[in-house]
Amino acid sequence: MHIIAIAWLYVVVMIAAVSDSILKGVVRLLFLGVLPVGLMMWMSMRRHRNRMERDAEQSAPARPEPSDSSQ
Repeated sequence: MHIIAIAWLYVVVMIAAVSDSILKGVVRLLFLGVLPVGLMMWMSMRRHRNRMERDAEQSAPARPEPSDSSQ
C-alpha cells in the first residue's frame, strides 16, 4: 500500500512541476496528492488500529465473575 502512495505522489509531483504557474502546481499537489494520500493512509491506519484492538480483546483471558459467597 505504501508503494502505491509513493508512486502516486511521484506522479502528482511531476504533474505539479509542469504546471503553468506556481499556484496551479500547489493546488494540484494539494488536491491530487496530499489530501487523497492522507485520507487513504488515515483509513488504512484506522482499520489496522481497530484490528489490533479487536485481537487484543479476543486474546485477553476472560476474568471469572466474582461469586456471591454470602449465601
